Amino acid sequence: MANYYILKETYTQTSQNNILVAIIDGEKADTAEAFYKILGEALRFPDYFNHNMDSFDELINDLDWLDENDVRIVFKNYDNFLEEENDEIREIILTIFDDAAEEWKRNDNTKLLNIYIEPSELAEDDLETLGISYES
Repeated sequence: MANYYILKETYTQTSQNNILVAIIDGEKADTAEAFYKILGEALRFPDYFNHNMDSFDELINDLDWLDENDVRIVFKNYDNFLEEENDEIREIILTIFDDAAEEWKRNDNTKLLNIYIEPSELAEDDLETLGISYES
């Protein structure tokens, strides 16, 4: 089962009950630094989050501080996501999300992590290039 979903329209669900929706707007997350700040706030990362790739990788695989068990990352304006960075950074982040979602599935589904991307051909190209499966 895929961890990524390429949507056909705008994502409208908000956080509720046991669901945490973290919105990543590519227009605002055009650098890695901005992405880490936005994601850290959306997922309520602990104060020791270092706003770098290693710290992101560690914390996205933890999430113990969250009461919610269903975590949904939603990318809006994906075509602008990390546009100030090289493609490799974006690809590594996509891979980390996918690996973390798979790890959560293996951990007795204590957390469910899915990634939703509003319509974007670039997102489809990125995921296909990386060999990451997705549903649309």
